[in-house]
Amino acid sequence: MATSSSLPAIDRCIDLYLTAYGRFGDDPFSSASIADYWTSSSESSDANLEQLLSLLVAYGLVERTDDDQYRVRCSPDDDVSRWNERAKLRAETLRRAVTAARDDGRAATESEAEPLEYDGASFASVFVTEGDDVDAVATTVANVFDSSERVAGVVLRSSGDAAGHVQQLADSLCDRADPPGRSGSLEKESSDLVGEHKDDLEFRLFLRTTRA
Repeated sequence: MATSSSLPAIDRCIDLYLTAYGRFGDDPFSSASIADYWTSSSESSDANLEQLLSLLVAYGLVERTDDDQYRVRCSPDDDVSRWNERAKLRAETLRRAVTAARDDGRAATESEAEPLEYDGASFASVFVTEGDDVDAVATTVANVFDSSERVAGVVLRSSGDAAGHVQQLADSLCDRADPPGRSGSLEKESSDLVGEHKDDLEFRLFLRTTRA
């Protein structure tokens, strides 16, 4: 069998997958138990087998069970809709993980982000996700003001699809009885949507500190 693909070791993975399904069906199996049957390669070894099983898990063809065994996720005879459903669930899981890692990275470097300039003034960056509430953002804004001496305000930054959430947070920040500004409240200054591709846009909402 020759499969034209950029997926690493896909031919050998499919061979191992078919062996697993042929021997165990939907039942769980261990790497030791399948090693007794998988003889398709002269380069077979315990380490090689574990690597291929890990790839099968990554490809979504096999899942790891709670007791550290494996199980085929979809049979070769399953309807294509089931394969698509499984692939969609895996894609959604991966997207959530990637998004969370990106947002964590942004939060970790937030205090180091360069201020953005607007109308001749500097605004400290505060990155916002759809999971942030107004209290969390207010705390971050207050910390930013404590560490930034010469900023005129803050700019709330988020992905483009979170713009509505950011607008609501900004309204709440501006209406707070205990504003996070250093010596006054906040008011909306301007907003912008930047980026070259529609799927990678950043929303920016500038909030200026007003004197009491």
